[in-house]
Amino acid sequence: MTDRVRRALVTGGASGIGAAVARRLVADGLHVVVADIDADSAEKVASDVGGEAWAVDLGDTAALADVEVDVDVLVNNAGIQHVAPVHEFPPDRFAAILRLMVEAPFLLVRAALPGMYERGFGRVVNISSVHGLVASPYKSAYVTAKHALEGLSKVVALEGGGQGVTSNCVNPAYVRTPLVEKQVADQAQVHGISEDRVLEDVMLTETAIKRLVEPDEVAGLVSWVVSDAAAYVNGASLTMDGGWTAR
Repeated sequence: MTDRVRRALVTGGASGIGAAVARRLVADGLHVVVADIDADSAEKVASDVGGEAWAVDLGDTAALADVEVDVDVLVNNAGIQHVAPVHEFPPDRFAAILRLMVEAPFLLVRAALPGMYERGFGRVVNISSVHGLVASPYKSAYVTAKHALEGLSKVVALEGGGQGVTSNCVNPAYVRTPLVEKQVADQAQVHGISEDRVLEDVMLTETAIKRLVEPDEVAGLVSWVVSDAAAYVNGASLTMDGGWTAR
């Protein structure tokens, strides 16, 4: 490596996990590009950390076909959720979730790899989920997308490992983010319980540690995965699920 300051792209970087990761990577000395569909919030986070903002609709995959991505670290984090039984799940919503959470990461990785290969260094970090390893009812699109992201991550790991590029998934349980907060009403409806019971009766049922994951905790794991200390960690799914998948 040269003296070049390593550049990171964090998708969904305007809030939640993405914003926490952006802050942490800047603290680690990286230059961070905050990508988000919310242009104002992306600009605010970028301004706060001294990075740059990229206002982009990652669901518009046609516009990403020829995108240029010159970064050393790519964090695929952007995601959305929809909670409904399979027989009531809107097909267009299912397709939109897969575009954003599978096709967009593929296109960004595809664009970033040539530069990573040329420099002999790269870190692809896919913010997956415990739902990339196990399923829950009423989340067919999200679970499908996360399982697919796991497969993509492993292929990139095998292709890039010999060229200094690693690819790994980070798999948290429910994280205290706007995405999770927005699920509460939907979860209450499909499970037939009150909203104040969702946390205990749905979100924390399978975990041994009975609390939500904090965004800064996820950011700490991402920080390690992209560091030189994790150079031999490749093709892994790093759980941060409070023991959920230990069952």
